[in-house]
Amino acid sequence: MTATLGPARCERAGSVARRGADAVARPAEVIATGTLVVLPSLSFAVAELVKIKGIVHYEERLLCLLLLLRDPEQRMVYVTSVPVDPAVVDYYLGFLPDPAGARRRLHLVSVGEGGPRPLTQKLLDRPDLVPELRALAADPRGAWLLPFNVTAAEWALADALDVPLYGPRTGLVALGSKSGSRRVARRAGVAVLAGEEALFSVEETAEALARLRDERPEAGAAVVKLNNGFSGQGNAIVDLAGLADPLPASPTMFCAGEESWPSFAAKIAVEGAIVEELVDADGMVSPSVQLRITPGGQVELISTHDQVLGGPARQVYLGCRFPAANGYRAAIQEAARRVGAVLAGEGVVGWLGIDFVATPAARGARGAEVTLSEINLRMGGTTHPYWMARLATGGAYDATTGELVAGGVAKCYVATDNLVSPGLVGRPPAAAIETVEGAGLGYDAARATGTTLHLLGALTDHGKMGVTCIGDSIEEAEERFAEVSAKLETAGG
Repeated sequence: MTATLGPARCERAGSVARRGADAVARPAEVIATGTLVVLPSLSFAVAELVKIKGIVHYEERLLCLLLLLRDPEQRMVYVTSVPVDPAVVDYYLGFLPDPAGARRRLHLVSVGEGGPRPLTQKLLDRPDLVPELRALAADPRGAWLLPFNVTAAEWALADALDVPLYGPRTGLVALGSKSGSRRVARRAGVAVLAGEEALFSVEETAEALARLRDERPEAGAAVVKLNNGFSGQGNAIVDLAGLADPLPASPTMFCAGEESWPSFAAKIAVEGAIVEELVDADGMVSPSVQLRITPGGQVELISTHDQVLGGPARQVYLGCRFPAANGYRAAIQEAARRVGAVLAGEGVVGWLGIDFVATPAARGARGAEVTLSEINLRMGGTTHPYWMARLATGGAYDATTGELVAGGVAKCYVATDNLVSPGLVGRPPAAAIETVEGAGLGYDAARATGTTLHLLGALTDHGKMGVTCIGDSIEEAEERFAEVSAKLETAGG
């Protein structure tokens, strides 16, 4: 079992028949009551999507939003490439006080096509499904199309469905590219790492690396990031001491094993790239902030996280801890507010995330300056753990403290999409659910702590799944994570 987060053991939570609390106020950050069409399409280049094992099942991560069906006025249409295992649907509806009523207001639509092509494109290539979706979305109270990320394809689908899209206009998406992130940060008065943006050739990239080496002689390495890469899979680490001409002769580590300079150079030419100093000091952390910008232009803080990173030079996203550490939580929230104000001024709407870098020197004071790493004008790896914890516990986010409070108690959690074990290959989702809940490690509504599961569709073919472990302290959450990991490894073996 590849358990990337957490040490030690865990105190078992008592099992309960119903996982969810009976009465939970509707979160103000969620779109108004009506029909919500959830489009969990990862609309990125296929060449990037194939790097992720079980990528088609990543569409299941937003099933946490099924918990919104606690509201008897809410209807939901949830679209996927392949059918969701019925046991997985039952699992999520089991968090609600009226699963049967929620099921009547839930419409699952499957395209019936696996593979790594973005779901939105699959839908647009199936004109027979578009009228069905349009009919399901028709609601006199209103409807919204909620995408994971936005491209021209999502806007084309929104037009075809005659449903407003909750996200940025196509022309604004570039503000969330790696180059756009640096420019927006400067406008907001937020520091960025040393480097350059808007590079569209290997030659331009080489020149930027040489300038960085000259300006920052203490920097041992730099990161070349594709403009539209995600989860660190579009990054390459170049040793500045060994910088050579031509650039591909330089010592280079690609975060995606299948990359090489020929393939990487072609992507730089198409989408562009940035160069940044690699910050790899002891104690360096990468916290993040989730925001929501309303259609009226209001910027709302939703959460903070410490990202758990791995892979070459810790460039690959593996999971997260909530909340971000107190030492820099206020600083990243304030920086995020300023960045959000710039984006709102441009007309950006929707959920987004902002990643930062905090070095040991910045961690001691609440008001310390932090450095912006990137802006993601989309959902991300911290979206579904937060909403699962928020909706399961019925908690409310306190932006003044950065805490999720449920029943007067601040909640913490540890989450990952990367619990992997060869022994779990071939096991159905129901087996993992039974293993965790049968051991008393599932979610306990009475205490609002325990473990929730996601990405269960990737289990059978890849032995891969995700968990969110909720506790009354980060230590309790870590302990729960360790015990759940160990239990699943034993079950798989």
